[in-house]
Amino acid sequence: MMGLATLAFAACVSDKEVTVQTQEEKYEKAFEQLVGGQINANVNWGFNAQKVATFNAEGEYTGMRSHDKNNNLWGGYVEVPDSINQAIRNKVMEYFNNTENPEGVAVNWSDFFVQQVGNTDRGPRMNYMYCGNLTEHINDFNGGLGGGKRNVGVELKPGSDQQCIELDYYDGITLMTNSSTEYFAFHNSYDDTYYKDNYVIIPGEVIDAAYPNMQPSLAGMFFVGFDYQHDKTKMGEADVEARNYLFNDWVVRITPGMYKNRERIFIEDLIASDLSQVGYSEGKSDWDFNDAVFDVAYLRQQNDKDNYQTHDYAVITLWAAGGTKSLTIGGKEVHELFGQPVSKMINTAAPNGVDGLQPVIFRIDLGKTTDWNKVYDANEIKVFVGSTELTAEQGKAPQKVKVSKTTRWMKEMLIITSAYGQFASYATTNEPKDWYKTVTDASKLY
Repeated sequence: MMGLATLAFAACVSDKEVTVQTQEEKYEKAFEQLVGGQINANVNWGFNAQKVATFNAEGEYTGMRSHDKNNNLWGGYVEVPDSINQAIRNKVMEYFNNTENPEGVAVNWSDFFVQQVGNTDRGPRMNYMYCGNLTEHINDFNGGLGGGKRNVGVELKPGSDQQCIELDYYDGITLMTNSSTEYFAFHNSYDDTYYKDNYVIIPGEVIDAAYPNMQPSLAGMFFVGFDYQHDKTKMGEADVEARNYLFNDWVVRITPGMYKNRERIFIEDLIASDLSQVGYSEGKSDWDFNDAVFDVAYLRQQNDKDNYQTHDYAVITLWAAGGTKSLTIGGKEVHELFGQPVSKMINTAAPNGVDGLQPVIFRIDLGKTTDWNKVYDANEIKVFVGSTELTAEQGKAPQKVKVSKTTRWMKEMLIITSAYGQFASYATTNEPKDWYKTVTDASKLY
């Protein structure tokens, strides 16, 4: 009788078995609790085809109605830094002229501007400036100087779709693309030597701190200084000029290249978490969508590392890494790109985190151009936390959302709906599409 009872009980339990939820189903349920309703079937989380900045076979930007092939048309597709005025030059050179062997910093940019600031009487002996490696010559920078007047773009006149006005710069300025700020160097023809250990990168804030009463503020700027030397003993001549560890012999400003067609992506890595521990109030929730914040711009241009074949690129500008899991974008780990351990949260105002780090810019080579009409969607950029791919599928709970390039991201451990009140409405009704333009509490944004 006991055996029969046991069988009957087992059969009863089997009839009422509940299917175990997958991690995706748990995430979906938790997200719907966050936004207060079912996800709208049409919501696509902002992802759609992006504009590709296109260049012709000669490397000329083709995004304007007219252009001069002898001028640089940077202003059409990238944010050009302001001209350097004399007050800036005076303050920067004051620092480099009087600061011996300063401690520098590193920045990590594949695309950046270089602008002339100043030099000493030793500067003209430094012919050619290089960056990244000894094959990447910074064009128009020779003999301690940058080139003269440069036309850096054209703009349509107000109210006109035909006529353009030129934007003239009187600095020595050039744009480096698909390059690197890993190190800088100069070549000295006097002893036919490349010097790649004779430079330092100084943030503007350091100069401001050294000269607090001197205007203007240099916050957010970066300057590269070089220290001249030569040694002709290897050429059989008793002619040596040693370093003096003042990096004032040639000084330039570097500025990250921010492409105008970029769009911003917010990342949430909770899909790889124990969702049973997720809450929905400040300090308890991690629905902050700041586990990575990055911009994506698509370019179609020549690759001088591939015999000037035209390639498509995704240019990634990484702003923040608010998670403590290994997270990759296009195969690159975000904490490593910032030079930080995985345990550190970066640029999210996190307790024991690291703030104020400069963005990282890198490129993903999408291959040779075979279809000049091809368009891309930033949702195609692969993002993984560990071995789990983070996705944004229409009508499903997202781990990625796309917003405008100027949208500010959340501070750490503050849920996204507490600053962007219309996010919940967007998730459940598909309106408003520009939910990120309505900020209900700016104090919660980084």
